[in-house]
This record gives sequence, C-alpha cells and structure tokens, in this order.
Amino acid sequence: MNFHLLDWIILILYLGFSVFMGIRAKKYVENMEGYFVAGRRVKVALGSATLIATEIGIVTFMYFGQLGYVSGFSCFVLGVIGFLGYLVIGKTGFIVSGLRRLKVITIPEFYEMKYSKGVRVLGGVLLFLGGVLNMGVFLKMDGIFLTETMGFSSGMLIVIMIIMLLIVISYTVLGGMFSVVITDFMQFVVLSLGMLIATIFILLHVGIGEIANTVVHQFGEAGVNPIVNPHFGWSFLVWMLIGSVAISALNQPAASKSFASESPEVGRKVFLFTGITLAGRYMIPMFWGVAALAMFGPNIDSTLAMPKLLGVVVPSGFLGLMIAGMLAASMSTYSAYMLAWSSVATRDIIAPLRKKEFDEKTTILLTRIITTMIGVFILVFGLLYELPATVFQYAAITGAMYAAGAFGCVTAGLYWKRANVVGAYWSLALGGFAPIAFLVLSVFKDSLPSNLSFLIDVNISGFLSFVLAALGMIVGSLVSQKKYPPIIMRQPKADEPVAQKADLRSVAEVLERKQSAAEKEGNV
Repeated sequence: MNFHLLDWIILILYLGFSVFMGIRAKKYVENMEGYFVAGRRVKVALGSATLIATEIGIVTFMYFGQLGYVSGFSCFVLGVIGFLGYLVIGKTGFIVSGLRRLKVITIPEFYEMKYSKGVRVLGGVLLFLGGVLNMGVFLKMDGIFLTETMGFSSGMLIVIMIIMLLIVISYTVLGGMFSVVITDFMQFVVLSLGMLIATIFILLHVGIGEIANTVVHQFGEAGVNPIVNPHFGWSFLVWMLIGSVAISALNQPAASKSFASESPEVGRKVFLFTGITLAGRYMIPMFWGVAALAMFGPNIDSTLAMPKLLGVVVPSGFLGLMIAGMLAASMSTYSAYMLAWSSVATRDIIAPLRKKEFDEKTTILLTRIITTMIGVFILVFGLLYELPATVFQYAAITGAMYAAGAFGCVTAGLYWKRANVVGAYWSLALGGFAPIAFLVLSVFKDSLPSNLSFLIDVNISGFLSFVLAALGMIVGSLVSQKKYPPIIMRQPKADEPVAQKADLRSVAEVLERKQSAAEKEGNV
C-alpha cells in the first residue's frame, strides 16, 4: 500500500473539516434563492475560486491525464482553446451577463421567458439527461484514481466510490450553494498546493528531455500536431472552439456561479479571472499523463497510467496532502453538478408540469431527494457502463447533448430579435440528435452499416450537434414568423428588478399577453 499513517491523518482531518464546514453552511440558507444561488452575494475572488474548483476534479485529472498518455503534447491545444473560450466570455459578458441580469436560477427558466413552457420542459429534460450522463463516469474514474494512487486492490473500488458519494451528498443536500461556495474556496487552495507538489516530484523522477524523446519516438509529428493526431483533427478542433464558449457559458454548474454573483459585472469577471488559470489547469494533468508514458511505456491501461505514476513518485505525507487536494477538487465538482442537475429537474421539468406551484420548502426538499437519486445513479452507471471513447470525448459529447441546443436557444434569444418558439424546439431537438445517436449507436457499432459509421465518430457527432442546432434555430424561426411571432424581451438594466415575483414564469406570461394584445391591434 502506498498510503501510510501520516497520509491517513492528513486525509481524514481534511475531509472531516470539509464536511463540517459544508454542513455548517446550512444556517445561511434562508430561502430558495439562498439554497440555489447563495443569495446572489458572491464576489469576484470567491466566485473565481469556486468556479476553478468546480471545473477541475479528479475525473478532470483522469481524462486529461489519459489524453496526455495516448496523444502526447498535441492535447495541450485544449488548454489554449479553453482559455480562449473563457476569455471571450470574461471580456464581453457573452450570454452570462444577460442571464444574470434576468436573475434566472437555471438556464431553462430563460426558455420560458423567451419562448414557452414547453420549450422550458424540453430544454430541462435534455439538460438533465445530458448532465447526469456526463457525470455518470465521474465516480468510477475517481475511484480508480484513488485505488491506484493509494495502493488498494481493485476489489476496494466500490467501497471507495460509496464513501466518496456519502461525503459529498451529506453537505450538498443540506447546505445547497452556500455549502458548495464555502467548501470550494478551501478546496481551491488545497488543490493548487497538491498540483504543485505532485509536479515537482514527477520532474524529480522523469526529466523533461526524457519525456520529450518519448513523445517523438512514440507519436512522431502526431505527438505535437493535433491536426494529424488520430484522436483529434480539424472536426475536433472546430467542435472544441465552438464548444469552449457554449459549454463554458451554458454548463449549468459553471453558469450557476455567475448566477450567484452579486451583479452581472461580477459574473463576467468571475469567468475572466477563472480563464486566466485555465490553460495551466488543463495542461498540468496532461503533462502528468505524458510523464507516465515516459516512465511506464505504452503498454498499460491508459486510465491507470497517470494515477499509477503519482502513487509511485510522490512520497508519504506529501501523498496524503495531494490526495486531499484531489478529493477536494472532486467534492467541489460533485457538489456543484449534483445541485445543478437536481435544481433543473425540480424547477424546469417537474414544477412547470404542475398547475399549482411548489412552495420554497417543498422545492428544496424535492431537490434534495433528486440529488440523492442522482448519486445512486452515478454509482450504478459508473460500475456497469463501458465507455465508447476516451473519458474526455465521452464528457464532451454528453455535454454537447444539451449545450448545442442551449447555445442556439440562448444566444438567439438574447441577441436575435427573430428567434421564436419553433426555432427553439428545432434547435433543442436537432442539437441533441447527433450526441444521442452516437451514444446509442456505439452500443451496436459492430452491426452498424459502413455508410453510417460516421455517426459513431465522436468528433463528427460533436461538431454536427452545433451545426444542426444553429440551422434548427435559424430555419425554424424564419419559416414560422407569421404564425409564431417572437416574444420581444427587453434586457433590464443592472440595477433594475426583473419582476416582483420570484417565479420567472410570470414574466413570460405578461410578455405573451402584451404581444397578443398588440397582434389584435395590428401592430405585430
């Protein structure tokens, strides 16, 4: 076993303190807005730290480490692309500032304000389905990481997965976004220290020259050129360029940090400062994966290579601190994701289908129940499901399932006056088609006709999802303008309240009534 007494002491003390702080945050939950978006009180420094912690967990280290191991330095381009995506959002406030001014709690709330209740429900279903499938492999990857680095046998995998799940659920269910934000800041600090320590010890065991020679020998030009690398290519790069903006701005766990900010300007700056560190946060675990290739060679399981390296090179004491940092990152990711997807299920799928609104207490209770159910699902799914691609590609394609249609609906809804309900339905449906087809057909890939093999190319499917979503919005809106005229929305000013009622569905109803009256007068 790689873990010794000192490592266990560090790990247990840290986890105990994290759970204590998370549960203690329950006293700050005064109402529904406090539970879901921390009362919209988050400032730039805290918001940036919590978003950074949310966006990189153990699963992130795992899939970036795997990419480094199987593709060499060429995967570093993802760090540059991710940085550019956050930079665009952070400098312009693209999407996030508009949604923050409207004071939404979840993205599908905007669909009802701009389009209809039906669009909100469909968007909520796709967001929830894609989001839960996206995190379906998180727990297993995290369990594999801990099993390998700590030196346990493979039989301990399910035990580790269950323990992790119980810890995260305990404080996420009770404290909501306050728990997430409070623990995220602490975890950001520990995570940063753990990454620094791990990198130093890796470089003490594997030199830069040895790593570079291994990449050249193993991959040739493909090790440094993503265009010729078989894992990437042009379709992948274009998909990532679009997706870096779309998924960054419309991934509910990340967007919720902007929604929780004290103003639209703060929400924009949160993305800007987070993006400054993003390239490094991506490239460091990729580098670890390349170092694992140099140390162990190309013939071990690509998912095990990076954690195996850490377990070998990081000494006792430092290993405990590093594992605490990794667990810190994962708890941030799980808590933010679980809260995001459960809030979408409660507010955007179940609540709109009821004639009578839920009160705030019932909404929070239902969200807590769904959070627990999501935890059980990712435990079972992670143990049974076999990935059709690398972990990163699986995460990206499930993200595209909701992000492609959401990008079409939200971007057009905020910036194109002709966007209407028909375009929204088409955008959501077509945006989700290619990713769903990929996931379903991958199960039957051995019996798939050769002329349909492109449907199980993950890069083509991801790229197509955004193209189809854009076409759906543009064509659907243009052909139906007369029968379904767009609802005209006016963006409120920074200090202007959106509505007196917390339920934003009332805003959409008022707008629809005004539009109907205008139509009768012949003004539309």
